[in-house]
Amino acid sequence: MTAPQGPLSVQTIGPFSVTGPSGEDLTPKGAKARGLLAILALSEERNRPRRFLEEKLWSGRGPEQASQSLRQSLTEIRRALGDYRDLFLVDRMTVGFAPDSLNVDADSTHIDAEGHEILEGLKIRDPAFVSWIEDVRDNFERRKMAQAAKAKGLVLRLVPSADEGGPAALLSEVLSHQIGQNVTEQMRAWRQMPVRMAETLEDEADIEIDTRVVEDGGESLAFIRMIHTASGRVLHAAKAKVNDKALTVAGDDLMADVTVEAAERALDAMATAFPSERPEIASASLARRAVREMETFEAPRLEVADRLLESAFDIDQNGLFLAWQSLLRTIQVTEMVIPQDATQIEEIMALNARALELDGDNPLVQALVSQVQVLRFADIDAAHVVAQRPLDSSVAGAFGMVSLASANMMAGDMEAAYKLTKRATEVAARSSFHHWWDTFHCISCIASDRFDEAIISGERASARAPHFRPPLRHLLALYAHTGNMEKMEDMMSRLQFLEPDFSLERFTQDERYPVRTLRKAGLLNFPKSGLKGD
Repeated sequence: MTAPQGPLSVQTIGPFSVTGPSGEDLTPKGAKARGLLAILALSEERNRPRRFLEEKLWSGRGPEQASQSLRQSLTEIRRALGDYRDLFLVDRMTVGFAPDSLNVDADSTHIDAEGHEILEGLKIRDPAFVSWIEDVRDNFERRKMAQAAKAKGLVLRLVPSADEGGPAALLSEVLSHQIGQNVTEQMRAWRQMPVRMAETLEDEADIEIDTRVVEDGGESLAFIRMIHTASGRVLHAAKAKVNDKALTVAGDDLMADVTVEAAERALDAMATAFPSERPEIASASLARRAVREMETFEAPRLEVADRLLESAFDIDQNGLFLAWQSLLRTIQVTEMVIPQDATQIEEIMALNARALELDGDNPLVQALVSQVQVLRFADIDAAHVVAQRPLDSSVAGAFGMVSLASANMMAGDMEAAYKLTKRATEVAARSSFHHWWDTFHCISCIASDRFDEAIISGERASARAPHFRPPLRHLLALYAHTGNMEKMEDMMSRLQFLEPDFSLERFTQDERYPVRTLRKAGLLNFPKSGLKGD
């Protein structure tokens, strides 16, 4: 007779139970046997080392006693599973279930708790298990709150101008709408949550945007306030001089600098303004702060960014935070902040895979993963996957353009790469991460023999991020090529400050040093005699 196969159904929301494909009850009677199964069911790989289980369920016993108790529970579980016991895999080191043999209710992206808590009524006195189950329940509650908040989304309310009609009132309205649009675009990129405008002043809203344009001494000034309505906390307040042509060309986004800054500052403040029941907003804000730390490319601040991204993911398990962390790790490896070893490479690959598993439909996740795959692993196919969707005028679109440009450069199509990086710099012109795209445009200009334009982009990137080393490296070779020895030596000094082991010999001769485009363009062949820095 053929042994029956799974999958078995495991209920962890509410009272714990295990049922077979035909609905038969397979739940063991003993609390510790049920606790052991709960640990396995809520583990990502559905297995755990025997020692881990002993420490969680029999932490007060010696190794031999704990092992004996574990064996007794394993026997009880096999007996309860009956005809399905072959799905339960036990060896000398590990206990677990065969792949795809369990359907666990807590894995669903939509949690239907109906007022129940997770592992309801499961009581085991061991302090290690109590600590474990408290963490599980805390994480479950955060997931429920995030799900409810995601369904609710973010509601913005625009306060109309106190003036009725007239240019100032119209400009106030235009500015408020632009700020609201910027908040909407950024929040959707970060969390793919619904964002909408309140239809009336009486509608409930999360954020109120109040923009007033007034005349002061012959000048028009815009006063902007963004308020968290529940607490009355001011998320952003600013005063900006309004160009006298702003009204007639508002559609051309002349006031974009003001409106983008207002949206970004408000989003940064959301991490602390919004309470714990809105984890999807607080976590998105934490991640934005992490990216701002990444923008500096300074080693200590990259570590801060890493911790912020970990905190964001702990609050709200969104794949986007892992995708940013993968790019961060790639930067750290490329810039030799951390060692380039097998462990780091495996972590980057794991972060990419998990990011796509959790939020593979988010265009920014796709673009960031593609960027890493191309930069770190020369995976041209990853860039072409992103290219299958429209590369729109967003941060995700800009990252996608650079990924595709890098793939084109690897394939030898320098003109296509140049056009893509140029477009990316235009799309992301007001992004605080702009030096990233300037640097890639500098590289594509070098690859297509546009050295003057490469210098302009490299200098712009270096000015925005003085500790970002790639533009300094490329500018060094470009200045040498154009005969500007004074600026070349300045680049050498700055690189020696940032890289104590930097030398021209390493720069020009070490195949592992990250200047592949310069090497292929023949820009590393320059005279080195008489230079002060080497």
